[in-house]
Amino acid sequence: MLHRYLIAEILKLRRSLALMLCVAAPGCVALLGTIIAFDKKAPVNLAAFVMTGPGIWSFVMLPLAITALSVLMAQMEHGSRNWNHLLTLPGARPHVFLAKAIVMLGLVAAMSVLLFLFLLGGAALLSLLHPLGVTGHPDYAALAIRLGLMALSCTLVSMLQLWVALANRSFVVPLVFGIAGTFIGIGTFGATKAAWFPWLLAAGMLSPRPEIQQLGWMLGGIGGAAVMAAMLLHLSRREA
Repeated sequence: MLHRYLIAEILKLRRSLALMLCVAAPGCVALLGTIIAFDKKAPVNLAAFVMTGPGIWSFVMLPLAITALSVLMAQMEHGSRNWNHLLTLPGARPHVFLAKAIVMLGLVAAMSVLLFLFLLGGAALLSLLHPLGVTGHPDYAALAIRLGLMALSCTLVSMLQLWVALANRSFVVPLVFGIAGTFIGIGTFGATKAAWFPWLLAAGMLSPRPEIQQLGWMLGGIGGAAVMAAMLLHLSRREA
């Protein structure tokens, strides 16, 4: 039963801007880093270059991309008022909501993979074209691990955003919710308890302290699973 709703959700992506968003968000991060590196009047340290991408990604672009993605996925049904029909189908509850959650997490993971590939492309471009040359040897294994942990850590934020987006017909509510969370996280970064704030869990993967990193992926992963379960319970009781 679930696989049918998964296939339906994937097919719906062709009619939305979600796939474009998933390419544009990591692409912008890699492109910005590459342009800045080209502008430097000194040889580019490739090891530093590939590790600046996750910083911009985790602080700003990832939470904003998750916000936009949750709105786009929810508006597929809200915009056409398709819930009235969809939730009357046999077995639709809670499979349709679980399918949306799985697809959204898959898209977030895909964005992380694309960012890794785009950063590799940026490093290759700098090696070939930068007039002053490059230095350093990037640790691509460490980059892949860091981006993977960031994707896991943002599970909690992804499920919170999707819950708010699915529970409200207006796109304004989840949009304000996500933007507010992002900028509160930026404003409180460095505070004593900031590592516990959901929008900063992915950024915690940049910390040199192993306990902060562990807190990020454990709270993000386990908390995300708990929020998903609560979301399914709540939304499955909604009226058609």
